[in-house]
Amino acid sequence: MKKYFATAFLLSFFISKAQLLDKAALNIAYRYTGRNVLQAGLEFRLGESNYQSVILGPSMLYTRINETNKFIPEVNIYYINNGLLYGTSINQYALEPRIGISLFNLLFINTGYAFPIHKEKYFKGITFGIQFNIAPNHSKFYDKMKVM
Repeated sequence: MKKYFATAFLLSFFISKAQLLDKAALNIAYRYTGRNVLQAGLEFRLGESNYQSVILGPSMLYTRINETNKFIPEVNIYYINNGLLYGTSINQYALEPRIGISLFNLLFINTGYAFPIHKEKYFKGITFGIQFNIAPNHSKFYDKMKVM
C-alpha cells in the first residue's frame, strides 16, 4: 500500500513541477548598488495577462567585499503593468525598491535606491540594473507581441 502512495506522491510532484516550470525563467543580471554586483536566479510569473503580471523569485548575488568573494541570497518581487516595472528586493544587507521598464519580460532595465538594513552598509544609495530572463521554448513567461 505504501508503494501506491509513494508512486501517487511522486507523480503529483512531477505534474505540479511541469506546470510551475511553464512560467519560470532563469535570470542573469548586472547591478550597481554602491558596488558592482552580479546576480543569477529564478523568476516565476503569476498571472495570465499580457499587460499585467507579478513576477517573483529568489536570486544569488555575487560581489567582492573587503577583497573576499561574497554570495548573498536575495528575494525579489515585480509588478509589471503595460511594460512599466515596479518592484522591490530584499537581502540581508539592504531593502531596494525599484522602478523601470520591461521589454516582453525578456529584459528588465531598472533603477532604485538601496536602504541599508544591516550595520555594515555594503549596499546603499542609488542603484541601476539590467536583467536578462532566459525561458525555455514555448514558455508562458514571455509576453507575446501583438501586431495590429
